[in-house]
Amino acid sequence: METTQLFARARDGDAEAREALLERLRPRIVLWTSARLGRLLRAEVEPDDLAQDVLLAVHSRLDAFEGSDRRALLGWVFTIAENRIRDLADRAGAAKRQRTDLPRRDRTSPSQAAARAELARNLAAAVARLDEPHRQVIRMRRFEELEVPEIARRLDRSENAVRILYCRAIAALREAMKQEGRDSA
Repeated sequence: METTQLFARARDGDAEAREALLERLRPRIVLWTSARLGRLLRAEVEPDDLAQDVLLAVHSRLDAFEGSDRRALLGWVFTIAENRIRDLADRAGAAKRQRTDLPRRDRTSPSQAAARAELARNLAAAVARLDEPHRQVIRMRRFEELEVPEIARRLDRSENAVRILYCRAIAALREAMKQEGRDSA
């Protein structure tokens, strides 16, 4: 029996046709998810398990599907699969950010916090003593995290001129930091 016929019978409430339709879809979903899962997501889930999750969603939503042909059905099924992969990627990314990106405040001692605060004050004072072009390029590159082509566009300079300006600004900042260290000692 063709997929379209199975689909029509499954929508009409034929439990055997629904089961046969899902079994017919299973190999395609496994193959498709295998191709779409990256290395990091494969560590989280096997393609067979993901396919089972997709088939469960298809089974529970089949009555609500409004398409009428095989092509629409496959598009709908693969959209569900793609959404499941995105959900996995989002959860994996959130878990990774929680593990690595969040600062561990409980490991910072009061003396470390004080030293960081002093360093931040010294850095701010040193940057304030730089001339305007040096302050601009450091702000754009380090604080705004702009790429050299964007800085060049904003400053109306060539990319090479921006690179040279940035190197000179860093050198001037080093000197200003040394001076700031001597002044605060």
